[in-house]
Amino acid sequence: MEYEEDNLSEDKKISLSQEVYSLQLVVEMRTGEVRNLREQLSRATQEQEQAEIVKNKLGKARAKMEDLQEQLRIKDKVKKQLSVEKNQMELEMMVTNKAAHRMSQNVEELQWRIRNNWDLPVEVFTS
Repeated sequence: MEYEEDNLSEDKKISLSQEVYSLQLVVEMRTGEVRNLREQLSRATQEQEQAEIVKNKLGKARAKMEDLQEQLRIKDKVKKQLSVEKNQMELEMMVTNKAAHRMSQNVEELQWRIRNNWDLPVEVFTS
């Protein structure tokens, strides 16, 4: 009977030893899985932080782009206005030059008449 108990005890020891070994393998597997999950969590956290940084930079870039677009719109508006003013001034300059040219011709004509003792038109004296 003692032999059977020793035998049973030996069988039980072997069984328990195998159970312990099996549990150790399970614990090692779970420990590896937990380590992998922690690494994945760490990477995901870093990626999220990087994504936030990129999101902030993108927001700033969009705001700057909108500001530059507004500046460009204002610049184009001013450029068009200046172009209109330039065209008006060129037209006024042409009119003024024509008038000055006509006056110059009238002066030359009057000087010629004076030199040649021609009678001056009456309208010159009335103005």
